[in-house]
Amino acid sequence: MSNGYGFGGEEIKQESSWRYPLGIFMATLVLCAIFLYYYVGPSVDDFSGNTPSPAITEEPVRVEIGGIVFAPAANYTVYPRARRGGARDEVVLYALWPTMNGYAPAQRKEFIENAPDTRRIDIVISKRSSMFTEAERFERLYLPQTVDARGVRTPYQLTKFTFKEQRSNVPTNGYADTELFVGADANGETAAVFCFMEKEEITSPECWREYEYRDTIEVSYRFKRPYLPEWRALDAAVQDFVAKLDQTRIAGE
Repeated sequence: MSNGYGFGGEEIKQESSWRYPLGIFMATLVLCAIFLYYYVGPSVDDFSGNTPSPAITEEPVRVEIGGIVFAPAANYTVYPRARRGGARDEVVLYALWPTMNGYAPAQRKEFIENAPDTRRIDIVISKRSSMFTEAERFERLYLPQTVDARGVRTPYQLTKFTFKEQRSNVPTNGYADTELFVGADANGETAAVFCFMEKEEITSPECWREYEYRDTIEVSYRFKRPYLPEWRALDAAVQDFVAKLDQTRIAGE
């Protein structure tokens, strides 16, 4: 910038030619950075560990739920927040059927994608929220909503129950597009297994069960419907898996 004098002796200031282009360039750079951060940068969930992200380390993580300490290896945990350990309301895990191994890069597709036949089992260990046992829920909550209380026997040691259809003038019963399969697990306890129906609009149907592990703990798990015929062995594997994570039980043995 240089100075000069015009008519009447007034001082004239000459601006540098690069000043405005530089300002425009810097403003564009900032806008681009904001744009990139918005679309590809970490979100609030990423910072808080609420975005699913696999881990390869097998280092155990100690998590306390309902006064019980569980110690899954990090490669079984779905969310990074669980790897911080400490007291929590729940921990979300996954494992592959039938080996029950945790995440490994060679099996990334099975863990990450939601194929109809993926062998991934999703397991949630949480504080118990229901006052009813699984058997009581079946008798009091599920059975009254079925079409036939006798059910239909299946080849895989389960009795199938169909729920009443929803109508426009009747409130939903919460079981739309699902079927219920009931049997006895390896411990002789009532097992109520829900499954989404095999329908064109349900692209990857799942089955799930929720059972009481201890007075303060409940466990729910999900698996793909093609493995329903193997439910008894799968259920036993899940229960054994959870029990082996229980550090309180192990310490008492």
